[in-house]
Amino acid sequence: MGIGSAVHLLSVVSFASSLAIGGGGRAATSQERIVRQQETEKLSPIIEPNEVRICIVQITDVYTLENFPSLRTLILEAKRRNPNTISILTGDFLAPYLLSTVDKGNGMMKMLASTPIDYVSIGNHEDEIPQRAFCSHVRNFPGTFINSNMRDHEAMEYMNDKVVIRAVSPDGKHKRKLGLCAVLSNDPGLYSKSSFGGATIDDPWETLAKYKKILQEDEGCDIVIPLQHLYVPDDHRTCREFDFPIILSGHDHHRVDEVVEGTRLLKPGLDSIYATILELSWSSNSDDNIQKPPDKISAHFAKVSDFPPDETLLHQVEEAYKVLAPLRNTELTQIPDSFRPLSSFNARGQVTTMGVFLCSTMRAALRAQGIDVDAVLLMGGNVRAGKKYDDDEKFMSLEILESEIKSDETLGLIWMPGSLISKGVQATHIGDPIPGWMQFCNETIQDPETKAITHVRGEPIDPDRLYLVATKIPDLTNGQSPPWTEYFKANPNLLPPKGAYFNIHATLMELFARDLWLRLWDQIAKGRKPNEILDILDADGDGAITVDDIHLAIQGILGLSADPTEKSLARFIHDFADCTGDGRVTIQDLQSFEADVCHVDPLIHQTTTIVPPKVAAEESFSTTK
Repeated sequence: MGIGSAVHLLSVVSFASSLAIGGGGRAATSQERIVRQQETEKLSPIIEPNEVRICIVQITDVYTLENFPSLRTLILEAKRRNPNTISILTGDFLAPYLLSTVDKGNGMMKMLASTPIDYVSIGNHEDEIPQRAFCSHVRNFPGTFINSNMRDHEAMEYMNDKVVIRAVSPDGKHKRKLGLCAVLSNDPGLYSKSSFGGATIDDPWETLAKYKKILQEDEGCDIVIPLQHLYVPDDHRTCREFDFPIILSGHDHHRVDEVVEGTRLLKPGLDSIYATILELSWSSNSDDNIQKPPDKISAHFAKVSDFPPDETLLHQVEEAYKVLAPLRNTELTQIPDSFRPLSSFNARGQVTTMGVFLCSTMRAALRAQGIDVDAVLLMGGNVRAGKKYDDDEKFMSLEILESEIKSDETLGLIWMPGSLISKGVQATHIGDPIPGWMQFCNETIQDPETKAITHVRGEPIDPDRLYLVATKIPDLTNGQSPPWTEYFKANPNLLPPKGAYFNIHATLMELFARDLWLRLWDQIAKGRKPNEILDILDADGDGAITVDDIHLAIQGILGLSADPTEKSLARFIHDFADCTGDGRVTIQDLQSFEADVCHVDPLIHQTTTIVPPKVAAEESFSTTK
């Protein structure tokens, strides 16, 4: 395709009715900014012979393949009724989700090609797969990548910086042009230092000004629609500074349909649960020699699951997810009833059971290491799957862990005054959903009205006391919680050094391994000597308990599901059982463990006696009032 303007001519055929899709989904809530503009007249289902009508189907922020079969039915029905129909995905589709971690986005790109999605723009999470894989996807995608503000990207020759779409009326006598450009956020807090192979992300608004002028004045487009991957406040800036009639955007995971300064902002929400249906109409009496915006604009959200799934795509989805079977079949720990039904749905707009479970379990894991942490706080954007699990989901599998938390996420320890904990969490829970919507562990209690934290460890919070908190340290200064950002930017010396962080996956796996080894010991050790225990677990009789031996014991003795090709849990258990640290589990390790073993359920936090790490004296910290 190459850099520059792509000019696409939409098909011309005659048809009797336009797309018939019902309603805009559920009623508006405070977390979904659905304030629809008043439409003076709905579009007629009949398209006049000399009328130009363009239909745009938009999705955004897609981290699952499960809705594409129904989306394909929606799009094909739309194109059958109106050949002047295009489909658009406005960024975030190659990460972050478990399947892309395993297959580097291959399953998603096949799905986009098969649906089909005609145009895609780039989101910040596209940076999270290897650059080589991303460039390969760009080169091989049969649709069009639109990228207006990262033009020095390595794969730019296979993208377009702008697109001009020519649409023609059924009688072929009336022609109109639609211009598209696409920008993603240049907020450095969203990226690593070498993001997108070191490409430069230009200012979105300078880019929009440039391409609006090119598309209107040089290309003669009747309407220009920016495709944005920006948060709502940044979308509002576009609304205020430009006169675009419509903005199609993403980045936020909730639905947005509102009018700001005369511009209608549309975001269909994550995972193609809903799709934007936007129709632009130039009436039959329009003079196509005169550049003009559409006479009528109509938009609503369609619930994708209302459309029957395409059987061919259903099979493709099933095949794509087979690579996750080893993870799905590896059970890590039982989910306590208090956290069920488990859900991470809308973690950017509410406290979820998955968020509380992960924070509570991470607190238990740290306490099991001797760190008497008071609370674990994790921003909702880090609880990623956005899934409502089945009511009978009783075990945390490796697949669930991998899908909810990125494998490289880390937490640090920080001392916080009680007042700062309360105000910091409260600030993230007021207003629209944001990535920083704070999740917290059980025994941390929130006032349902004010959203302030009232209890820590189940006891009334002391505003002047310093509490030991585990959280993502960069999140303390990223602006999502203004009280925290202000406090820690003013006191950077209070932040821990980077080497003192705990990897969430590794820490949780150590806890699960400890728990399972204790369970194994409980089931086989009673009344037996260490040499007898060794005989039971040493399946091959070589005098040592191997990873394979433990893998078999997980299934045969504990009765847990364990895929034969996925042995990471068995390795963690093996490391825990290796008391001597020589890489082998022998009779000496069993004797040592027998002498030290204490039967403590690691999820029963109150039984753990822990000494907190030594830090600066409390009086050296200022307290936020």
